[in-house]
Amino acid sequence: MKTITSAAMVALMLGLAACGQGTTSRAEGVAGTAADPILVEKPRLSADIEAMPRLSGDSPAIVRINAELDRLDATAVADAGECGRMADSQEGDGWTRTITRPMTGPAYLTLREHLEIFCGGAYPSTSQTPITWDLSTGERVNWVALLPGLGLVQDQAEEGMPTDYVYSVRSPRLETLYERKMLAEATDAEWREQCRDVWTPKPGDELGQGFRVWADAEHGGVAIDADYAHVVQACGGTVYLTADEMREAGAPAALIDALAAGKTAGNWAPREDAEAAE
Repeated sequence: MKTITSAAMVALMLGLAACGQGTTSRAEGVAGTAADPILVEKPRLSADIEAMPRLSGDSPAIVRINAELDRLDATAVADAGECGRMADSQEGDGWTRTITRPMTGPAYLTLREHLEIFCGGAYPSTSQTPITWDLSTGERVNWVALLPGLGLVQDQAEEGMPTDYVYSVRSPRLETLYERKMLAEATDAEWREQCRDVWTPKPGDELGQGFRVWADAEHGGVAIDADYAHVVQACGGTVYLTADEMREAGAPAALIDALAAGKTAGNWAPREDAEAAE
């Protein structure tokens, strides 16, 4: 996720309102086994707001996830309405949201919310917020516990923030890993030099930069994206832990195996190869 610059906009991070019955379809590439969820696609909540899908079924885990998706949808509609009221008094384009599906099984579901927000002020804001759920429990994945070798610490909840807000995780080891991979994988030499200072730990910041983490079947690994401030968002990018790097970070074999299986099965959307074939 990229950081939004004002407190009002930070509150606009998550959501969309529960809506009526949609069409039922298997997530793209999903085999439909007990471990691979069937997603129920919901109608758009407005021309600019895509709804979260829901899971088919009534197990306690599915009920728990769907209840959270209901809350996220409701928050999005409220946030979009507030943005519209703010924009009425100053120049602004409003609030747009799309949803991608980085992993649709087995064992884990990741949905990623992409926002384009301009409610007035100097600059528009963008954000990408991923959430990964454990399909066996219906709970969000605890990356602090799942990657113990990185020594992660989750940011503390802040008063006034939405209940379902996704807080960043951070640690010096995670920051070093991210910066090393960004420097190694940045193909544009000018961009690499311009961002080199951003990709360098700042003295006196004990826990360092905050990051978003999610399970990503397309790349078969754990994805990491820096939660940079607006002024340096252009230096952000996503890196992916390989199977060996996940093992070094203490990830359980079940997570590594699930990511490999999801990649083999094509359990993510949108799928560029599928779109190209149409």
